[in-house]
Amino acid sequence: MRTRVMLGVMVALLQGAGAIRLPGTAVDYFALRDTVTTDNRSVIRVYEVNDTSGQTYVQFACEARELHASLHGRNPLLSPEARKRELYPLLVYQVDQQQLKTFEVSGISDEAGKGLLDSVAFEKDAVVVEAFGHAVRRVTLRISRLGMSEITLVFAVKGFREALRRIKPC
Repeated sequence: MRTRVMLGVMVALLQGAGAIRLPGTAVDYFALRDTVTTDNRSVIRVYEVNDTSGQTYVQFACEARELHASLHGRNPLLSPEARKRELYPLLVYQVDQQQLKTFEVSGISDEAGKGLLDSVAFEKDAVVVEAFGHAVRRVTLRISRLGMSEITLVFAVKGFREALRRIKPC
């Protein structure tokens, strides 16, 4: 498993400046291009339906010309011990009413190298994009956290395909 570093640009974006919310959805996006390299730095966020604070979402970010997926929670997704030992949970997911499947995840570190407890990166980004892109109504994630209670998160996908179209290919 690997640990990803959250880019400073993404941290600035997460503070909400310039997000375009798609009306009637739980999806927002930033359509950005790097002014020097012209690389696409766009971001899509799909918010969890029961978290009214807006702090729980799946983020799809263009990095190095690929779309990378990560999960960010209002509550910790990892215990300090699990993060320290790199014991990342297997996330069970369900697209609409289809059969249950699993996602592997890894840790995310901030720019200072400190491991984050409230965020994980998906190991197979394309599978996550496919799950959210093919869902008609929702994607449900269940996270079994070591030494903590299980969390079930529901993401309404209405607007996700439109946001993908608007940010264009990475």
